[in-house]
Amino acid sequence: MLSLCLVGLGFAGTSFATPAEEKEQGLIALVAMEQVCDKANPGMKSDVENAMAKDSTIDEATKAEVRKIKSDPAYKFKVSSMASNLMNSPIGAYAAKDMCKTYGTK
Repeated sequence: MLSLCLVGLGFAGTSFATPAEEKEQGLIALVAMEQVCDKANPGMKSDVENAMAKDSTIDEATKAEVRKIKSDPAYKFKVSSMASNLMNSPIGAYAAKDMCKTYGTK
C-alpha cells in the first residue's frame, strides 16, 4: 500500500521528469510524510523507518536512498516543501489519514 501511495504522491507536475527524477520525488514524499504525520498526530513519534520496515516491497538500495534524503541537509528544503504541499493538498490530507498508521511504532 505504501508503494502505491508513493506513486500517487509522486506528484503531478513531474510529467516531463525523467524516471530518476520521478523516483527521487517519490522518495522525498516518503520522507516528507514523516513530517506530515508528526503534525497530524503529535506524540505518535512518526518515523519513515517504521514505514519502510512494514513494506516488504522496498529494497535495501531504496531504503539507503531514503536515509540519505532524510539525513542530507541538501534535501532539507525539498523535504519541507513537499511536506508543506502535502499538508495543504486534499490528496495529502487523505493520504495522511491512512499512511500515518504505517509511520507509527509497531
